[in-house]
Amino acid sequence: MSRRSRRRREEAGREPVTQGEAGPPADGPSDRKPGGPLSSLGVQIVVLAAVFTLAVLVAELFGAANLGVAFGVGQIAFALALVYLLLRH
Repeated sequence: MSRRSRRRREEAGREPVTQGEAGPPADGPSDRKPGGPLSSLGVQIVVLAAVFTLAVLVAELFGAANLGVAFGVGQIAFALALVYLLLRH
């Protein structure tokens, strides 16, 4: 609420409106829960490490030429999981 409208309300003898009383919510719908199953940083780091490890293991099982190739596949999977986690929030 602007200073002018607050001053007009006070001059008219009304109580000024506080921030939480009027207007639409600033961040969107109020039924949205803050956070979720992957909201904490520690959980996200564990998920990223698990994705990397699983991708390296799968690449090794499918016959990667050497460990460097398997790590490259793991890096690609890590990057995709990171992008997903960043865009999901």
